[in-house]
Amino acid sequence: QIVERKLIMSSLTRRLCLVARPILASRSLVCSSTSRAWWSPPQHAAPLTDVPARMKSKSKKSQVQKVDESLLEGHVNVEVLKKSMQVTIDALEWQYNKSITLRPTVALFDHVKLVIDGKQKRIKDISQLTQQKDAFIINCQQQPHLVQTIQEAICESGLELQALPSAKNTLRVPIPKVTGDLRQRLAKLAKEAAEKARVGIRRVRTNGISECRKLTAISSDEIRGFEKQVDLISRLYLDRVESLLSAKSKELAG
Repeated sequence: QIVERKLIMSSLTRRLCLVARPILASRSLVCSSTSRAWWSPPQHAAPLTDVPARMKSKSKKSQVQKVDESLLEGHVNVEVLKKSMQVTIDALEWQYNKSITLRPTVALFDHVKLVIDGKQKRIKDISQLTQQKDAFIINCQQQPHLVQTIQEAICESGLELQALPSAKNTLRVPIPKVTGDLRQRLAKLAKEAAEKARVGIRRVRTNGISECRKLTAISSDEIRGFEKQVDLISRLYLDRVESLLSAKSKELAG
């Protein structure tokens, strides 16, 4: 009987395995498909390599536009335009090298303005200005009546200079020591000089654009293209102003 029962149990087990196998297989397929659906990315997601449209537009704007002077040939005198802007740059460089510096020269007095007979004059225009080791000497032998006028103008110049009587009709101006206040005053003068240079370059740009608008027998699109080129040229010189100011500011800051 025991043997018969074992045979019956083994046969029943085989039958159950045959019946359960397809059911288990179908369940495993369902589980695997649901698990894949759970971790797979949504179909509408954009690839990581795609750049949003807004970012693409910004990248285009950030591209540096180059000057094409050939577009202006025969319509605008580019050389005159550039020379006029370069004159402003040269004047700014001269001021930074000779006047607005921690190693002062007689050019420092170019910032001192006098009004004589209704006309603006510089000290070197009405006197003999020389430099010694530790002081500047202003000799007014030719126009002694202007000694006090020059002395007052120097004191009111904002340069913190002292004009002291030295000899007859002569003033002695000690060369100032480098202090924090002097650095700040010179930095202020450097910014003012840079702003004047910007104004000068923009004035030349405005004149160039005005000349473009006077052109005839060409389309409005071409005129706008000429104006754009003039503007790009002016930006090169404006960038030069910023570069000079940055270098001078670092020098004065120490």
